[in-house]
Amino acid sequence: MSLTLLDPRGDVAKIQRKTEIKLGDLKGKRVGFVFNQHKSAIGFWKTLESEIEKSLQPAAIRRVYKENTWAPAPKAELDKLAQETDYVLIGLGA
Repeated sequence: MSLTLLDPRGDVAKIQRKTEIKLGDLKGKRVGFVFNQHKSAIGFWKTLESEIEKSLQPAAIRRVYKENTWAPAPKAELDKLAQETDYVLIGLGA
């Protein structure tokens, strides 16, 4: 039997940061919603979307509603959503 010692310090991954984009006023911008459709929050989420529509009057609304509460949203759908919106609201571990 042998013991393997690992270096506990590890290496920190380097990431390239993109320039932050400030949204400013959200009124009239294109909004996206990502929701996992968990039963405990359906009422809240519908109310949230309704309030966003009324108060911010978005130019467009796009939605990604997950079919499986526990699985990640499909990357292709999220990439498309990111291209078609100015900002996205993500709810409940979606």
